[in-house]
Amino acid sequence: MAIDMEIAKWKPFRDALRKPEKDIFENMLLRSKLYASAGGMAVRPVVLEAMFMSILLDHHIRLLELVTEIEKTKHPETAKEPKGIEKWLKGNFSVEETKSPNEFLDRAPSP
Repeated sequence: MAIDMEIAKWKPFRDALRKPEKDIFENMLLRSKLYASAGGMAVRPVVLEAMFMSILLDHHIRLLELVTEIEKTKHPETAKEPKGIEKWLKGNFSVEETKSPNEFLDRAPSP
């Protein structure tokens, strides 16, 4: 598979890392396989681009899950199990109040 060949190209980089970082790096690269079918549908000539997008998507999902858990901890009285994208929007924004993605972005806290 193309992803496996790309992962093999990164072996010298992996080998130069310390043990804990090696394991984390390898895990990160392997998680790119979670979205391999989406990457294949993107028809990108550079496999690494699809891998990067897969890794970014995975990280973003995991960050949003953490934000949701933090919000549940901060506000347990209002915590309920939202569905879909509401899982992540509920923490800081009321989905009912947000009409469009642009409105959501306009209301997002700045970094």
